[in-house]
Amino acid sequence: MEQEGREVEGISRSQNAIYVMPHDWAAIARILSPLLERVDEGVQDAQLLIVATDAEAAAAISAAAAGVIGDRDVGVVAATSSRRAARILRARPRQVIVGTPDTLVELLRAAALKLENVRAVCIAWLDEIVTRGGSGALETLMADVPKESARTVVAAEITPAVEELLERYARRARREMAPVAETDAPVAVEYVTTSAQSRLAMLRRVLDEVDPKSALVFARENDGGAEVRGLLRALGYATDDAGVRVGLTGAPGTDLVVLYDLPTSREELRAVAAATTRTIAIVQPRQLASLRLLAAGGTLRPITMTEAGARVRDRDVKVRLELSAVLAGGQFGRELLALEPLLDDYDGVEIAAAALQLLEQERATHLAIAAGIAAIPRERTTAPMTRLFVNIGSRDGVRPADLVGAFANQGGAAGGDVGKVEVRESHSTVEVAATAADAIIEKMTGTAIRGRRAVVRRDEERPTRPAGSRDARDARGGPPSRGGRGGDAGGRGGPPRGPSRNRETSGRPSSPRSSSDRPRRGDRE
Repeated sequence: MEQEGREVEGISRSQNAIYVMPHDWAAIARILSPLLERVDEGVQDAQLLIVATDAEAAAAISAAAAGVIGDRDVGVVAATSSRRAARILRARPRQVIVGTPDTLVELLRAAALKLENVRAVCIAWLDEIVTRGGSGALETLMADVPKESARTVVAAEITPAVEELLERYARRARREMAPVAETDAPVAVEYVTTSAQSRLAMLRRVLDEVDPKSALVFARENDGGAEVRGLLRALGYATDDAGVRVGLTGAPGTDLVVLYDLPTSREELRAVAAATTRTIAIVQPRQLASLRLLAAGGTLRPITMTEAGARVRDRDVKVRLELSAVLAGGQFGRELLALEPLLDDYDGVEIAAAALQLLEQERATHLAIAAGIAAIPRERTTAPMTRLFVNIGSRDGVRPADLVGAFANQGGAAGGDVGKVEVRESHSTVEVAATAADAIIEKMTGTAIRGRRAVVRRDEERPTRPAGSRDARDARGGPPSRGGRGGDAGGRGGPPRGPSRNRETSGRPSSPRSSSDRPRRGDRE
């Protein structure tokens, strides 16, 4: 390990470096150590910039950096809130700043963070930043970083999008990764997902579920070790004689190994799993890709806690088969990160059940659209509805299903927000929930429906047209009268006939007559 530390230091001091390693905050200290050594205590300005995936990761990395710094006079700020971090940095600049791309850009724009003295940048983990859609903010941030600063990038896997960013920000970097070798025997691992804040509670549930006679909880001393020991004492495992202990190595014949922290290498996982016939990992959703890499092709199988599984016993076989196919071949990035906060309050099985309910509702909606049903039945609320005017009608080739689909996909309307749809020749009307009307109008106006730009407004706000216009006549319910000034003898609208069209101007001589001498229309007829 000492030799490894010297090698890492050499890499960081001499050139850009890329590390392919699992999402494990404990391992980041090894990466940061040589970078923190380069920080000058006498310069009170940002010298090391660490770009994290989210506020939680920023706090964890900042804590790891503070542990490496020790007694040195080097300030660290976890920019988990741009407002709080800006206030702290204005009061006294810090040498090490940790934050998400968006937060760091906000600090730059507020002039609370200056990057001219930055000596090194560490991006951890780049693949997750890309998955979260942070590439744009990262590009803005890196444009202000001095060109001569060292770049250290950490990623769990190298995707094409990650490769593109590496070429842009860490060209010709030395790569440190553990390729699958013949000695990397696959390891079978079971896992259960939870959030970072709920790991301890999940450990208790795993121990209750399995009830092993002997177990090793794999936890590092400076990270989860202390809190795990506290939990074990509370559960009655007061000493190692109780059969459940905390550590990094297990005795042969151990019934169960629980990975509370992730191993940092395949070798470490293989060593700890060799002591048991069953290994269960407690992981965050973002760590699944890392666990898969560590298993080196071994089987990963999720486990379900009994108390959660009992809530969702009735599952249709067809749906289970569909889900199994997606799980076997799918790549999940944004979806896992989006669902992770729910794990604080719900088990993964319960979240999946809720997602399945939403899927079935959407399927019912799409079936209704395919059948050409104009108004989708609402299980919905008795909330008031508002009628919207759309400037597209049947002559544009639009159908009720097109409008429902457009309002849902482009307007953001939920299945219960859309009511009756009426398609007329030149326009359409759509009933929507009154609470969602303004948002739908804003999103829909300017979008294309059947190739035509849509204009959407509240139907009652239709402007009044002049009395003589075609629309006004149509609104009165019939054609103008044959004898009106606005039409000719055939009832067609047009300008009134002037005196130049009467008999007196036809070219034949005539004596002037008074209005009383002129024959009335009835007399002429």
